[in-house]
Amino acid sequence: MCNHYQLPTLQEIKQYLKGELNLPLVKPKFDANLFDKPSEIYPKKTALILLYQNNELQLVPKSWGYPSPYKNKQVIFNARIERFYEAKKSMWDESFARKRCIILASQFFETGKKTYTTLQNKTYHEQFAFKQANTPITMIAGIYDQENFAMVTTKPNSIMAPIHDRMPLVITQDELRRWLFQNFTSLIDRTDFNLVRTQLPERK
Repeated sequence: MCNHYQLPTLQEIKQYLKGELNLPLVKPKFDANLFDKPSEIYPKKTALILLYQNNELQLVPKSWGYPSPYKNKQVIFNARIERFYEAKKSMWDESFARKRCIILASQFFETGKKTYTTLQNKTYHEQFAFKQANTPITMIAGIYDQENFAMVTTKPNSIMAPIHDRMPLVITQDELRRWLFQNFTSLIDRTDFNLVRTQLPERK
């Protein structure tokens, strides 16, 4: 379950979305100084997401995680894409249908299955970073509601499977409009997505 990613700076995001992808991004309506440095994003932390609202493609700051209907002060920050297709209603249905967004990341992180013991007798799990190959920003499917957003997950491909049984629903530049505006069924299978995996150095 992904619970950590790196948010690029606002300048890097604008350069990629407007400069490289030529998207009609409107001027941000928030204090740009809040996002002038790369940020480590965890649940409950505010990040920039890309969405289409009021006939504008815009960057909007929202908090990662929907308020949990079961536990007070906790959030649910990952939404399984398969949940939208089940007959039983879920808390995600309205967002999947009408409030989809793009999460922008330099890379995202996942904890591995193996554990190690250091010379100081401390136990830790191996850690991995993931990103899309040959592009400065990795785009991840998301959904939002009011002031919160959630990361959409799907079944892992061969790159992620040895590490975890789920993966963020990463999308390519060509799939951006499909996720935001169209039927997204074809995006569920990420088998052939070109994802780069890097094992992080051992923590001291």
